[in-house]
Amino acid sequence: MDNNTKLAYLASRALIGALFFISGLGKVFAFSYVAGWMASSGVPLASVLLAITIIIEVGGGLMLITGLQARWSALAIALFTIPVTIVFHAFWSADAANFQNQLTQFLKNLAIFGGLILVFQREKSQVSA
Repeated sequence: MDNNTKLAYLASRALIGALFFISGLGKVFAFSYVAGWMASSGVPLASVLLAITIIIEVGGGLMLITGLQARWSALAIALFTIPVTIVFHAFWSADAANFQNQLTQFLKNLAIFGGLILVFQREKSQVSA
């Protein structure tokens, strides 16, 4: 792999990590608000699940940024995005005013999921190379 390809991959992985790291920090600083919003969305044990979310987003994001166990953090975050996307971006049950926004958020999360799976696969090939 040439240096430009390696640099592009490292930057891409770090940018995906930054998305989750910054999002997780935002949740730390607005914990009560986010927990209340989650509870009002029907999420049981919202505070507990929010704490787990913060660990996944901040910890996993940092791991992607630094490359420390990037393969496994990418997989963990990818799996985390599945229920989050289904619960919070259910465009199929959104009213007309929210349909387009929820569809966009759903598709955005699918794209992020795809990027995380690429990181997971790429890190596997790095280990075996």
